[in-house]
Amino acid sequence: MQVPAVIRAKAIYGESFPLPELTFMRDGAGRRGLRMTILLDQVLDGAEFEEVVLIRPTFRPHRAVTVWRTANCIVAQAAGGQPKAFGGIRAAMDHVFASLPRATPATRRFSWRRLFTRG
Repeated sequence: MQVPAVIRAKAIYGESFPLPELTFMRDGAGRRGLRMTILLDQVLDGAEFEEVVLIRPTFRPHRAVTVWRTANCIVAQAAGGQPKAFGGIRAAMDHVFASLPRATPATRRFSWRRLFTRG
């Protein structure tokens, strides 16, 4: 007996990350001045993802790398690029951090005059 496509359960393509891996990604992104956004329950091109992580520079928000986990690997894909599969989170994050520019911290000289004057 065939079951209509509407009733059939779809297999999840992208699984959620374990909490230690999310923490590792967040800490690495923070050290490099990058922004990390977690998107839950996404459907892209018919594939269902429990969790997708976007990592992007704070000063150039259009350039991002999308990271997701499958049952066998971790996949990273730059905007407009081809997806690359990695065996572990460290290798994937090394690739992601190397492909995004590091934020240059704005150095501002401290001024006592600015502290005590209104303006």
